[in-house]
This record gives sequence, C-alpha cells and structure tokens, in this order.
Amino acid sequence: MANAPSYLLLSRHSVYYFRVVVPDVLRPLIQRKEIRRSLQTRCKREAMIRARDFLAQVQQLFTEAFQGNKPALERLHGAWETGGTRLHGWASWLRQQRLVELCEALDLSSRSKQLGHQASTSVLLPEKPSYAPKLSEVQQELDALQAAQGVKPKTLQDKQAVTSLLIDTIGDMPVDLVTRKDALEFKAFITNLPPRRHHRKPADPTIEAEAGETISITTLNNYLKMVSSLFNFAAKAAYCKGNPFEGLQIKQRRKVNQERQAFTEEDLRQLFSSESYPKPDDPRPHKYWLPLLGLYTGARMNELCQLYLDDVVSPNGLDCIHFRESRADQSLKTVTSERMLPIHSKLKALGFLEYVEKQRQAGHERLFPELTRHSKHGYAHAASKWFARLRERLGLKGEGVRKDFHSFRHTVADHLKQQGTDEALVAGVLGHQAAGITFSRYGKDYRPEVLLPVVEKITLAVL
Repeated sequence: MANAPSYLLLSRHSVYYFRVVVPDVLRPLIQRKEIRRSLQTRCKREAMIRARDFLAQVQQLFTEAFQGNKPALERLHGAWETGGTRLHGWASWLRQQRLVELCEALDLSSRSKQLGHQASTSVLLPEKPSYAPKLSEVQQELDALQAAQGVKPKTLQDKQAVTSLLIDTIGDMPVDLVTRKDALEFKAFITNLPPRRHHRKPADPTIEAEAGETISITTLNNYLKMVSSLFNFAAKAAYCKGNPFEGLQIKQRRKVNQERQAFTEEDLRQLFSSESYPKPDDPRPHKYWLPLLGLYTGARMNELCQLYLDDVVSPNGLDCIHFRESRADQSLKTVTSERMLPIHSKLKALGFLEYVEKQRQAGHERLFPELTRHSKHGYAHAASKWFARLRERLGLKGEGVRKDFHSFRHTVADHLKQQGTDEALVAGVLGHQAAGITFSRYGKDYRPEVLLPVVEKITLAVL
C-alpha cells in the first residue's frame, strides 16, 4: 500500500488489519511473536485512525513489559468498540468530536477578542480546519512503532524529550500546520539552550546562554535530526505533505575523529598513578576495575557495568568476556556490539579472574553488584558520574578538552590503528560493523582465538 505505515495491512478480503511484531526480548513475557487485530473497516482513512488508537495501547503494553510486568493483552480494544460490539456510527461519532473541538476553539478565540487581547496563533483557526493528529499524538504513534522494532527505551525517551521542547516552543498543533517558520523558530530556540537542559524549557534561554556555554553543534544537529525523523514519519503516514525541518542541520568542517579525544599516555599515567585512583580492595570494586577494563577492552561503560559473572566464560580454555543481551536488564548499542573478547594478560596479572571467582563464592550474580540500574541510563549511571568527578580532579577536563570514559575506546582504536592493525579486526574488538558487504553479511563473528593477538597488542606502558 502506498503511503501506508508498516503496521497497517490489507487482507485479501479488503479489510484492514493492525499488526506489530513483538521484540524478541519481550516474547517470553508476552508469549507471542506479533499482535494482530482486525480494524473492521475497508476505509483506509478510518483504518489509519483506528490503528493509531491500537498503537498507543501497544506502546503502553510494551512499556509495562520492559519494566518486567506481564501485560494484559485482553485490555486491547478500539475506541470505536463498546464491550466488544462494533459501533456502526463510529465515523459519525468521530465527525461530532471534531465539530466539538472546532466550536471550542472558536469560542476561545471569541473570548480572547472580547478581552481586548490579540488571539494567539495557536488558537486562530486555519482557513481549512486540520484533521491531522497533533505533534504529541504523532510522537506517541512513532514511539509505539519503534518500540515494536526494538528501539531502546533510552533512545525513545530522548526523542520524546526533544518533541516536548518543540511543543514548548510552537505549541502542540496539528502536524500539517507546522511551517518552515516554526522550524526556524525552534532551531533559534535550541541554539541558546545550555548543555543538559533538553528535558525542560528554560525560563529565558538567552540569559542562560550569556551565563555559560550553549549546546554543541553536534547536539543541536541531533535535536534537529530527531524532529526531522518525526516529520518524515508523519509525511509517510499522509498526515502532512512535507518536512519543514529538512536541511536545517549545520554542516561541521572537521573530522569525525576530532569530536572526542583519546587519552595520551601521560593522561593515563596520571590517572592510574594518582592518589585519587581507588585501590583493589575498595568496597566499591567498580571504581578500581572499570578504567582498567576500559583500557584493555575498549568496551563502552554500560557494556562493562551490566556484566554478569556468567558473562566471563572460557570457550576452548580461553578466558573471555561475552558482551551480550542475555537478560532483560542488559542492552547493547547495536546488534554488532555482541562479541566474545579475550581477556588481556595484563588484567589477569592484576587479579581480574580472582576477583570474578571471589564474587561467585560470595553468591553474587553480577560482576559489580553494588551498581543499581537506572531506568534510562542503565547500570552506568552512578559510575559515569563518579568517573566525571575523578577526571575533573585530575585536570582532564577544560576548555577544548573532550575526554571522558568513552575516550578509552578512542585510545584503544587509535593505538591499534597506529600499529597497522587490520580495520576489520579492530572492529571485531570494539563491536563495530565490518566495512563492506562481504564480511558484514556473509562473514561470521571473529573467534576469540583470532582476536587474542589483537587484544594483546594493547601495550600502553602506563601501569
């Protein structure tokens, strides 16, 4: 079907159906591979509106499932149904609801003029009333679809926060009424936002910008990209004709590898030799082991923080860490992030395997049981804040300096690159997509014994 969302199906009897695939990680809880419901109509426009109703409900069910609660599928029902019986006058009811909304808007506009105030542009009615869904409704629909496609909850929350910023700026208007002028207004607004303020609208962003730094161009472009994807979805669903945010991103004239810096050997010596660096017997062992694991694996912080003791394995007698999503509370950035990585000899010499065994004997399940899971940031939430404070104390943060825990990953990649290591092998260590269709489609993951000599090439003399 042209211009029809993927969750809308047309049967051979010309009746429309709603269908979404249940993510693999939720299937044991939901106990089915897909959710499918008849929309009981042959009218495409009516079917799309009914499908949106189901999408909002499915989103709520998936959210409950991600939280570990078994969703009640019997709660799924259409707004056009009552007690399981189809309302034959549903289309008429929908038109009445639109007429009520229209009258309310006219009444509000009339009252505003009587008070001597100019009516807001969000209240004045267009020459032709819009029947398109509002921005918040389109975002809910997109969230439900992407959740069904396996998009991570944190990513969905980030997109919701940016859409809330858009609504704060231009109002929760029908999606087909948003103009290029509105898009430019939003871009001007977020340009003045200070860092880490995307979750709410500042009282006066201009004043806050004068008081300190504003968001980076990279962050600005990410916000615009998220909103642009929302309108691309809306256009594909025939809710609007075009994307007013297309082409608004700012081009940066710099290399991608300059966006975050690697640690120098001097940085690393300063880090690991500092009095501030935790000792092996620290009651919060993640503080001792995380930087070392970051240096000798190149793994992301959350990949390390969420490890279970049974993720430390020994296939064919080779000690490895298996980065994977074997549990509901484990999450990898991409499907290629899963990998079996040999444990560096330096980590063994420092007693990592003995630490693992000690945790097993103590009856723990997780590698760092003292870390608790944050609903949005995973197990790395507290550890990330701790490392940021440590970095600041050591002077590894300042004007033009972009070094954080992820810099370990850049350090490993650059160290192996300078030794002439094959890019595909480095990608295997870091869990990146292999370049080219031959390896990415037909080649299997590297075996641990193949990656062992690559891991042992990490020979930074800093300890």
